[in-house]
Amino acid sequence: MAHSLEAYRQAGEAIETYIRPATFPLAVRIIRDESEILPEFKRPSQVFGGQNFVCQNFKVARAYGWTMAVTEQDINCYLARNIYKWDPLTEDAIQAAHQFNLGLYAKDMAVSQKLEDHLFRLEEDFLGLVISPLSRTRVVPDVVLVYCLPAQAMRFVQSYLFSRGGAMTFSSTGRIGSCHEGVIKPLVTGEPQLVLLGNGDRVWGGAQDAEVLFSCPAEKLETMIDNLKQTHDAGLRYPVPAYMNYSPGFQADFQKKALARAGRTIVRPED
Repeated sequence: MAHSLEAYRQAGEAIETYIRPATFPLAVRIIRDESEILPEFKRPSQVFGGQNFVCQNFKVARAYGWTMAVTEQDINCYLARNIYKWDPLTEDAIQAAHQFNLGLYAKDMAVSQKLEDHLFRLEEDFLGLVISPLSRTRVVPDVVLVYCLPAQAMRFVQSYLFSRGGAMTFSSTGRIGSCHEGVIKPLVTGEPQLVLLGNGDRVWGGAQDAEVLFSCPAEKLETMIDNLKQTHDAGLRYPVPAYMNYSPGFQADFQKKALARAGRTIVRPED
């Protein structure tokens, strides 16, 4: 995709047209220097008067339409600070994370330690994120996030596979969802991700019970949008058009009682 704001804004408009998510699709850019944070971008520490969680800012951007910029000064989520390497990965920090898991996400230390094999981190350090509604984005994104319903995510999966075939594979830990599996994982793997949002996203990030997250690396967005349009034109739609060309019937006993109650208000077959 052309690295222009207008191209990404048009992609956002296409997603809103064909997928119809309840909130704005998001452009997320990894930033490495304070100069990338423009004065008009909102900071949690400024607009809310303190630190918050990364997932809260995803909800603000997708619901309010604000462009949010977050750095380690804005975020007090221990897990996000660990994944984004804003806190040193010391042995004490790792053990503290495992202690948090015990009895909650893992029955013992051996189980907890297995999570390490499924964590993704960018090799290079970065300052923070800019999060902007895609159809009006202020930044060229590295990854695009769409909070959606399972049927809407189905359309993304169908579109992704339209020109490549096979199956889309993903893994889930049921936790560290949007900030890790939604942002870091697609950047490391180069592949779109279907994310089952965890407790953090739902308790603090405002995600609803029925919502999942589909994330796509920016370099694959153009093909995704083209395929979305082609499959839509071929008849794969959201909302999914339910088949309605049928004659409803009644259970025999229910029909007998309904006819007896209705008297002559319902035409009997023998009439």
